Formats: sequence, structure tokens, C-alpha cells
Amino acid sequence: MCHAGRTANGHRRPRCFEIKPRDETRAGGEPQLTNRGFLSPYRVLDLTEDGARLAGHMLAQLGAEVIQVEPPASRSGSGTCFVRSAYTAGKRSVTCDIDQPDGRALFLRLVDTADILIESAAPDVMARRGLDHEALRAAFPRLIHVSITPFGSWGPKAGYAATDLTIWAAGGPLLPARRDERAPLRISVPQSLLHAAGDAANGAMVALFARRRTGRGQHVTVSAQESVAQATLSCVLAAAVGHDNFSIRPQVRNSGRKTLDLSGSGTRTGRTKWELRDGIAELHLAMGPATGRFTNNLFAWLREENACDERIAAWDWVTLPKRIEADEIDEDEVERARTLVADFLITKTKAELIDNAIRRKLLLAPVMTIADLVDSPQLAARSYFRTVEDATGTRQLLPGPFAKLDRPGFAPIRPAPEAGADNAAVYARIGLSAPDIASLETAGVI
Repeated sequence: MCHAGRTANGHRRPRCFEIKPRDETRAGGEPQLTNRGFLSPYRVLDLTEDGARLAGHMLAQLGAEVIQVEPPASRSGSGTCFVRSAYTAGKRSVTCDIDQPDGRALFLRLVDTADILIESAAPDVMARRGLDHEALRAAFPRLIHVSITPFGSWGPKAGYAATDLTIWAAGGPLLPARRDERAPLRISVPQSLLHAAGDAANGAMVALFARRRTGRGQHVTVSAQESVAQATLSCVLAAAVGHDNFSIRPQVRNSGRKTLDLSGSGTRTGRTKWELRDGIAELHLAMGPATGRFTNNLFAWLREENACDERIAAWDWVTLPKRIEADEIDEDEVERARTLVADFLITKTKAELIDNAIRRKLLLAPVMTIADLVDSPQLAARSYFRTVEDATGTRQLLPGPFAKLDRPGFAPIRPAPEAGADNAAVYARIGLSAPDIASLETAGVI
């Protein structure tokens, strides 16, 4: 299938690696920008899995032709996976077993036409395949190679196995989720790779911008641990500015020897989520000079509706910590205030709550469901959701562009293709005939 040849820097490589001319090319080798999206002239190969697929999805939204490369076995039932449907939207899909020699040779023919390659395999996996960065750089010096890994492509932890939970633990964001001295709560839906994927998409575009000036590709390596650490940057930097253990909120002991949580809402007892008549709200009963005035506003509302007695309504939450430290108010009284808030909020709807929060200056927010978001007047006003049809004619509601621009910069929204749906079109473009494609399919290569 391949014949010997040489790269521009003298390295031997198969003929299938030879760079073919692109339709939209300017002097100097960079494609011309078009009005089909900022990245429409560029081609991306996407080997990522799970949440890491978001990186390619973002580039596809910006107009790049993103080809998701999937193992042939993924064709079975692939259309039923929610994660795949969400993060493969806007892409093309081909199947290719890159662990077979013929599959690897075929994949390299695709790399031959690509500007960016994104992958999320463990560093040693790409090396075993002969697709590590050194090999790719030698054959394709203009290629931008993006690696998304749990802990980075080098260092003592580069080869560590990881799950979403261990990445959050290693990055630091689990610490604020501690309750008393118990273990932290886990982050709910797996999302550490989503943070890393967003950073990967940004890194790819920075490298693409640099290539327009230098003509050289780069290896963009993203550590999910570092990405989730930056998601809570205030905690990460707290010790450096003299605030050790920022995420473990200050506690004091009164004369009754009770450990008291000065967050007010009882953060360590899980009392920052409050039931409403139609859902849940996030509310912090804040104390102290910075935010205590907002809690004063809340209790003024309670008193206005006869949901609180005069004594508690008269508390000044700005100075309340000092009164607690002086044993003027004990934990039982603070707990009674929380109970009054709980009994009050359960009579309110999300709409009532947000309306009063704005008018009365309260620190709270309703916890929105997917249905709430779909019905959101704000998102509707910004045309966030788009209805599209898949290949079977089934209508799907998908998120639209992730930003609003004053000029066209995003491609039209398209649903996720079935795995291998674009085999014929993509492989024909690199010179394979219909019999060639059928033969590779029979052999399990695609």
C-alpha cells in the first residue's frame, strides 16, 4: 500500500506520508480563512475518548473539519451513547483499527492531510503504536499534536492510571467539599476531562496561530490535574498569599466546647442546598463584614412574611461571628435560624426566589434542571439551543455556539454521525477506491 520516500529533513517515510496540496491554501502554506467558521480551512483528526472529545467538538463548532477516528467495534450501538452524541456533534466519523499495521498505515495517510491531531491515550500507548510525538514530528513537522492526559506526558505521575475522582482529588477541588472531618464528597457527573478538553482546544488554537508565523507544529500537552486545579484557582493560590487551608473554613470553639461552623448555613452539615416547592436552591447564610448584609436582607424578607420572630430577625449577621465567639448566641439558636429559613423556602418556587433575590439583593440561586435550561427565556433570547435532524430524520435539540460574535465565526450545528458514517467519503479523498474500502472493512481494519 505504501512506498518508500523521504521527508524534507531527510528522514525516510512511506510514500503515504507525502503531503498533498490542499484546496484552500495561501502562500506560505497556511489555508485561507473563509466565512464557514474561523477554523473552516483546517482539518483535525480526533482520537480522543469520553469527555476529552469536547476539544474536537469545540473546534468543529468553530468550523474545522474534525474527523473522529474510532475503533471498528464502536460501530455497534454507537448511536445510543449520550456522551458520544454530545461531543461528536459537528464532526465526521471514520473507523480505523490503528493497532493493526494496515490500520496504522491508513491512519498515517489521514494524518498526512491534517493540521491538528488530538488524542487522549496514555503516553506509553501512543509510543507502542509508533505514534509518539517524536515519530510524528519527524514525519509531519507542521502537525500540531495535542495530548490530553490525567497528569501530563512526562513526570513521575505520567504513567499513573486515573479516574475522574482521582484527578479531582489530585487537583485540589475535592478539599472544599469536605464535611467536618469526614471524607470529601465526590464531584457528581464526570467532568475533569471536560476542563482538560477546553484547555486543549485553546492550546491547539494558540499553536495554530504560532504556526502561521513559524511554519512549525508543536506538541500541546494538557494535564487534567492542572486543568481542574485552575478551575479552583483561588484555593490553589490561597497559601501563596498567606491564607493557608483556605478551603477548610475557619471554625471556633465556644465555652460549651461545641465546634461551630462560622459559614452560617452549616456548610459542614450539608445545609447549603435548600428545598423549594419545585426544586432546590443554593443559598449561603453568610456571616461577617464581607457578606453578612445579604443574610440580613434574607431575614428581613422572612420577618416581612411573618416567618421569623423579632429576636432572630434583629440579628446582625455582619457582627454575628463575634457574638458567637462571646457565647451570646449558641449553635442551637443558629440551627433554629436555619430551620426557619428551610420552612420558609419550601413554600417558594424557583421563579419567586430568583425574582426576590434580584429585588432584595440575596445571595442565592435556584439549581436548574435540564428542563429548566431548555425552557429558559434567557437562553431562548440568545438562540442557544438549535433543532437539527440526524441521518434518520430524527429531530434533536443541541446546544448552539458557546459564544456570541459580531461576525460569523461558527459552523452550522450538525448532529453526531454514526461511527464510520464517513468512511467512504473520507477514505476516497486520500485515494482509496470502493473495492479498497470494502477489503479493509472485511479485514476488520475499518
